[in-house]
Amino acid sequence: MLTPAAPALTLTRLQSGIGTLTMQARCAADVGDLRLGCAYQLRSGETSTVHPTDGRDLGPRGSARPVIVARRDRYDEISLDLRQCREIERLIVYGFSERDLALRWGGALVVTAFGGARIELPLDGPPSPGVRVILSLYNIRGEFVLRSEMEMVDGSVREACRAYGFDRITWLDAQTPLD
Repeated sequence: MLTPAAPALTLTRLQSGIGTLTMQARCAADVGDLRLGCAYQLRSGETSTVHPTDGRDLGPRGSARPVIVARRDRYDEISLDLRQCREIERLIVYGFSERDLALRWGGALVVTAFGGARIELPLDGPPSPGVRVILSLYNIRGEFVLRSEMEMVDGSVREACRAYGFDRITWLDAQTPLD
């Protein structure tokens, strides 16, 4: 479990390079219309966002072999294809309300790695509008370092991405990057 007292964890090379790394927001319905998204930067320098609410469910967009896939089933989920782990430089996972309403935070972000390893990040917090940056991931010499961020950003997805250094993304509006 990632907590304020222990906010970071390094996955082993095996966990960082085999199978799929899956991040899923497991929340009760009373949280609201919580949606997950991520902003990413690849080793090539390409940056953009992925979230299933607006059809941006693959990263890079239009790729025959996407590195990142977002989908919505019972819970929002973001998966990283670890066969391509060398392509990933860094990313952030964020939560937001699709209808721009205040969310009543609760539940957990559950990260699952190779071999059934499971990491939980509690999503507790007071009701709030805006975007919450939940998790950051950095590729450090082939090993993924996960860090619990849990930072509320007043404003839009664009503002949350900019707050974490994703300033090379050009935006159509406050929620949609230009491709």
